[in-house]
Amino acid sequence: MWSMIFTGNWLAFGILLLLLFMSIFSWAIIFFKWLELRQVRAENSHFYDVYVRDQPLSSIYTLSQKMRGAPLARMFEVSYQEIAAFRGQMEKSGPPDDARERLMLNLSRTLERVFNQQNMRLEGRLSVLAIISSSAPYIGLFGTVLGIIDAFAKIGMTGVTSLAVVAPGISEALIATAMGLVAAIPALMAYNLFRNRIREANTLMKNFALDVTNRLERLL
Repeated sequence: MWSMIFTGNWLAFGILLLLLFMSIFSWAIIFFKWLELRQVRAENSHFYDVYVRDQPLSSIYTLSQKMRGAPLARMFEVSYQEIAAFRGQMEKSGPPDDARERLMLNLSRTLERVFNQQNMRLEGRLSVLAIISSSAPYIGLFGTVLGIIDAFAKIGMTGVTSLAVVAPGISEALIATAMGLVAAIPALMAYNLFRNRIREANTLMKNFALDVTNRLERLL
């Protein structure tokens, strides 16, 4: 296989290098994304376990500042800060008639903003996996087509049509298709796996936002 790769034309060799780079790049993204989502799941689980124990909000807030990778901690942190800022404003200027409604509206907007930020963070670099998984097979197919064209061109120049002459050129061309699939299949599998993990995290964040809103509303 190596002899076929290095003895082929320069364009086919360039396509193989491109596919190799795409494969290495996708595996690097898969590795770091797996570590990131693993940390997110572990910290979310730990923070939620502490949250449901009905500990003082100040203690939960202190914990949320330490767990920088947990989306639930970020949502609670900004909610607590929003409540604290609103109380400070009320102590200075006095509570307006619609203070409760305004606070809950601001809290809802803040939680939605944090949810969008965390969702964007979790989905970071997933688009690269999607591009690799969808484009690598076609790039490999393009290399295969070029290789087959080159093989038939050599047949036309030599006038020899035996299988012993045709087979090496076609085999060389099919390596590009194999490399395209090697790059695309892991990227596609990882993309679907990570999308499911992120979907679970988003559902957890939405439910947690409702829970935090209800809990803080009862304290007002």
